[in-house]
Amino acid sequence: MRDQLQELAASYPKRPAWRDPSFKGSPLNALVRDELPAALKEAVPALQVRYLLKGSIGNGDWTHTPWLVVLDPAVTTRVEEGYYLVYLLSLGGEHLFLSLNQGCTLLKDSVGLPGARTALAQRASTMWGRVANRAQRLGNIDIDLNVDRSVWRGKLYELGSVAAKQYNAQSLPPEDEMIADLLEALDLYAWLAHEGGWDPEDNIIQDANDEGVGGGGLAQAKRYRQHRAIERQASHSKKVKAVQGYRCKACDQEMSEIYGELAAGMIDAHHLTPLATLSDGQVVTFDPLIDFAVLCPNCHRAIHRLEDPSDLVALRKLIGTQSA
Repeated sequence: MRDQLQELAASYPKRPAWRDPSFKGSPLNALVRDELPAALKEAVPALQVRYLLKGSIGNGDWTHTPWLVVLDPAVTTRVEEGYYLVYLLSLGGEHLFLSLNQGCTLLKDSVGLPGARTALAQRASTMWGRVANRAQRLGNIDIDLNVDRSVWRGKLYELGSVAAKQYNAQSLPPEDEMIADLLEALDLYAWLAHEGGWDPEDNIIQDANDEGVGGGGLAQAKRYRQHRAIERQASHSKKVKAVQGYRCKACDQEMSEIYGELAAGMIDAHHLTPLATLSDGQVVTFDPLIDFAVLCPNCHRAIHRLEDPSDLVALRKLIGTQSA
């Protein structure tokens, strides 16, 4: 992985030009999109199990800051939102950063650029507080991508960094050191997801209480938050519905049979991993046929109140549909 990152840093244009004809067909596209993710997966086998790796040198033209992200599908499957690990090359190629960072596009579109700056900085502070005691190789450092203020995405990445490692991009350290940094970054990423990301603890507890699953205190509320974050991702939900359809696996009804066309397609994707296992190091998977069940909103809320929220049989017995 070191060699591929070194090649990116050495070959990337120092001052990317707008509408540069060299962009189309550049071998750097395959390097960042295909070769670099493959190299990281070979170097760190844990990346092969559940993580998504995506890289880009730009969309139709050179970006000022090429990137490669590591996405945990339990947190986000999109670079535009959530939080993730990212390698970022500074403009001019002087520095390479490994950063636990935040998606900023949807936030900026929602609250505007000034609001996004404030929110990202506040979230970064909260998240650093949750991982600081585990960080040894990465630190709460200011990253400088060397971009103008007009390059809003780059400036937001600077504000959104939670923990990072800075490298001299022209002389990267030995591969074993870079692997050790990435392994720590993965640990911080997983711990942050377990601890609730950037959400205040009061909000985490309140959400669990609102759903009737808050009796186990903060620890259970955090597990519930992590569990629901999986289910609320549109990419997971879309795949599950495409495979399983819209008939509830518990009550055996489609909402359109009750409410007509108004409720056509109304169904939730419930992740079947029990809450109690989400904090014990178990690998959580996302197979749309095996790891999820489609449930109507009522059944979905009810199953989260069971001691074991993966027990569809128990839920069916409660509503008299054991044979469904």
